Amino acid sequence: MLSGLGLALCAEAQLKDNNIPGFNEKNTSWWLYGAILFVAAMAVYWVIHSLQQRLKEEKIISAFATSLYGQKTVEDIFWNTAKNCVEKIGFVDCVIYQLDETGNLLLQKAAFGPKNPWRREIINRIEIPLGKGIVGSVAQTGNAEIIHNTAADSRYIVDDESRLSEITVPVWVDGKVFGVIDSEHPQKGFFTGYHLRMLKKISAICSERIVKYLAEDRLRSKIARDLHDEIGSTLTSINILSKVAMQKGLESDKVEAYLQKIKDNSGNIMERMSDIVWAINPVNDSFDKVILRMKEFAAEILEPAGINYYFNEEGSLDKTQLNLEQRKDIYLVFKEAINNIVKYSNGTEVNIVLRKKNDNLKMIIMDNGGGFNAECEYPGNGLKNMQSRAAAMNATLNIDSIKDTGTTIALEVIIT
Repeated sequence: MLSGLGLALCAEAQLKDNNIPGFNEKNTSWWLYGAILFVAAMAVYWVIHSLQQRLKEEKIISAFATSLYGQKTVEDIFWNTAKNCVEKIGFVDCVIYQLDETGNLLLQKAAFGPKNPWRREIINRIEIPLGKGIVGSVAQTGNAEIIHNTAADSRYIVDDESRLSEITVPVWVDGKVFGVIDSEHPQKGFFTGYHLRMLKKISAICSERIVKYLAEDRLRSKIARDLHDEIGSTLTSINILSKVAMQKGLESDKVEAYLQKIKDNSGNIMERMSDIVWAINPVNDSFDKVILRMKEFAAEILEPAGINYYFNEEGSLDKTQLNLEQRKDIYLVFKEAINNIVKYSNGTEVNIVLRKKNDNLKMIIMDNGGGFNAECEYPGNGLKNMQSRAAAMNATLNIDSIKDTGTTIALEVIIT
C-alpha cells in the first residue's frame, strides 16, 4: 500500500517539475485521491481475501480434528487422515507410511485414491527403506518437502503410477518421526505453500491423537498388569483358602484361622482396587487431591497407633498437575513408608514435608523410631516396592536411617 502511494506522489512531482500543459493543482488532487483510494481498496481486498482463506483453512482443520475424535487406534487415525486429505484438501491421492524402527522400513499403512479401491485395502503395498526415495528422505531428516517436478528428482520412486509432483510431511510422536503423509499429483507444480501449511497442521493433529492413543494403550496395559499382579494372586489365594476351610472334619480353630486369612486378603484387594480406581479418575489429577488422600491415609493408620504426624507444604503445590503414573506411584511410595513406620519403627512422631520448587517436587518422610540398616536385605517387599516405583517415574529415592534416631525417606521427581 505504501509503494502505491509513493508512486502517486512521485508522479505528481514529475508533472509539476515538467510543467505539463493543462496541469493544475485541482486535477492533481483528484488524481492523487483516486490513486490512494485504489491502493486502499486493494489493501482491503487483500486483507478480506486473507481472512477468508484463513477461515476456510480453520474450517477444514476443525472438521478434520472433529473426525478424529472417534478413532480408537493408530490404524483408524491413519485411514481417516488419508481420506480427509483427498476429500477436504483436494488431493488426488494420499498414502500414509509408518516407520518400522526394527527394520528401518517405511510401511504403507493407509491410503485413499487409486491405491485404495475399496474399504481398507491397499493395492501392491510397497516398503521404502529409511533414507531412500522422497518419503524415506523426509522420514530420515524430519523435514517436509514439496517436489514440483519429480522427473527432475533422482530420489523419486514410482509406486502405482508415475506422477509429476509430490508433497511429503513427517508425523512426529514423542520427539521422533513416527510416520509420513505423502501425496502425488499428475500435474507439475501442483502443490503450493497452502497445501504444505495445511498438511503440517493435519500432521500435528494426527500426531497429537496418536500420542493420546499410545498413552491410553500404555495405561490400559499397566492397569491390566496391576490387576493381574496385585489382585489375581490374592484371589487365587482366597479361592484355595476357602476350599481348605470347607473340608469336612477340619478343626474349628483351623477353620477360624483360614477365615481370618480370607478376611485379610479380601480387605487387601478392596484397598488395592480403591487405589487403582482413585489413580485412574481424572478428577484427582491435581496434587491437592494427592495430599488430601495422603492425610486421610495417615489419619487412618497413624492415629490408632498413637503416632503423632505433621504435614508441611511448601511451594506452589496447588498448581501442580500430575499424570496418572506419577500420582499413583508418589502416593504408593508414601503409603508404603507410612505402613513401614507403623509396623517396624517403634517411633512416636512422623514429619511429612511436601515441597515444590520450579519443576522439582520433593517428598520427605521422617520418623523418630529405632532406625535400621538400609543396605541389609529384609524379608518384606516394602523397600523394594518403593525403589521400583521411584525408578518407574525416573525419580530419586534416598533412604537415610540411623539406629535409635530414626529414618528419613526422600523422594525427588521432576514434574513436567
